[in-house]
Amino acid sequence: MFSFNQVRLTAFASSLALLTSFPVSALDIQPIGEIQIGQGEGYAEMLRYHAASQSLVVTASETGTIERISIATPSALSLMSPFDLDGGDVTAVAVHRDLIAASIKVKPADAAGMVKLFDSDGSLLATYETGALPDNLTFSPDGRYLLTANEGEPSDDYSIDPEGGFTLIDLSSGPQNATVTQIALTGFDVPTGARIIKPGQSFAADAEPEYVAFSADGTMAYATLQENNAIALIDIAAKKVTNIVGLGVKNVSRMSHDMSNKDDDINMRRWPVLMMYQPDALATYEVNGATYLVTANEGDAKDYDGFSEETRVAKLTLDPTMFPNAEELQKPENLGRLKTTTTMGDTDGDGDHDLIYAYGGRSFSIWSQDGSLVFDSGNAFEHLIAKRSPDVFNANGGADEKDDRSDDKGPEPEALALGTIDGRTYAFIGMERNNAIFAYDITLPSDPHLVGYMMPSANHNSPEGLEFIAAKDSPTGKPLLAIAFEMTGTVALYQID
Repeated sequence: MFSFNQVRLTAFASSLALLTSFPVSALDIQPIGEIQIGQGEGYAEMLRYHAASQSLVVTASETGTIERISIATPSALSLMSPFDLDGGDVTAVAVHRDLIAASIKVKPADAAGMVKLFDSDGSLLATYETGALPDNLTFSPDGRYLLTANEGEPSDDYSIDPEGGFTLIDLSSGPQNATVTQIALTGFDVPTGARIIKPGQSFAADAEPEYVAFSADGTMAYATLQENNAIALIDIAAKKVTNIVGLGVKNVSRMSHDMSNKDDDINMRRWPVLMMYQPDALATYEVNGATYLVTANEGDAKDYDGFSEETRVAKLTLDPTMFPNAEELQKPENLGRLKTTTTMGDTDGDGDHDLIYAYGGRSFSIWSQDGSLVFDSGNAFEHLIAKRSPDVFNANGGADEKDDRSDDKGPEPEALALGTIDGRTYAFIGMERNNAIFAYDITLPSDPHLVGYMMPSANHNSPEGLEFIAAKDSPTGKPLLAIAFEMTGTVALYQID
């Protein structure tokens, strides 16, 4: 587990100095088109761009389809014929040239999932078996490989808990002759800075791979193990996981966050809390031959009928030496409402909690390929939202729920896309709860700069998937950002100037 000497201190780079005024190289992100796929949740989740047809492909688990949207006329987005998945519960989509792949989960919890591979006309080319619950997939840069992150979530009563892992599909001999390899997480102990959540579980069974990304040369892949607060490194030629890196924690006593939904206002304060990064989305980029990993640090807990780690700080027995002001801390307007875990924090085994942990980093981070922290945005997201959009600060959707998520994971940075504009690399990060979109210039990994901030209209709620479209592939000749909004079933297109 963790101790104070394992805390990774946040790098407060130039972001906080840019909260109220962007640098000269600021990006102007403006809406130019939108479309409704379906009313409510499940119609617009993950999305990717097919350049040849100038169309977006969007997962719609509610209808079991891959929806297609023409953006040839950005001001008048239009639906095209969808790809039929026979009602399959689609989780993600990936595109390489004229190949389009969809990952599909199957019940019960330990059933093998599948990947369906289509051509750009919607003709089914092949179906491949994966591990349990393939939750994300991606092509290698050259299109030779498809890789899935098989989350392997347990059944709600926890009577079934399949191992998490990966499926590597080698397409070099063609879709009909592909070689499929299941890659396991067995043989690993919990690394420093990571965790096993459910007592008695092996790391492989406890781990739930969330998101995968290849290195630029396609020789390595990286996967977030969100709940476990770790990243797995996968050697593609060897077809195996070579290492698991624990991400450690960040110390909130050195920065300020709002951690109560009962304090009646925006209340950014320093607290004796350790935050696990627990990234969701992951992307990679290369600088001077070195690979860097970018993560959106959403956070997540294991919370099932058969087992739940969740509790609130008010329900913990706090060690009187470590927390002499425990009674004050545990008031609802302070830390009492903060969601925490029962599985960590008793460092000396005497039955009380010596440390308090929180879920998610409320930030985005850049890591070296060995898992060393290069940069973290700290509390910049909450600070900027408090200044620019206070009515939806840590809101769960609309302004009427302001501050509602402060006791949980704050704005919940979840969606992520990288793009290159005029030789510079940018990261776009979407907040699941209050919908804000941030843009950072990450050309220099150790010194990112905040260069854009955008709040979508009230028509859109909960950005789940982001896709950057380069100027050379764009119907406008300028870079675009496409966003799928999970809760409203909408897709919006934004131009970047």
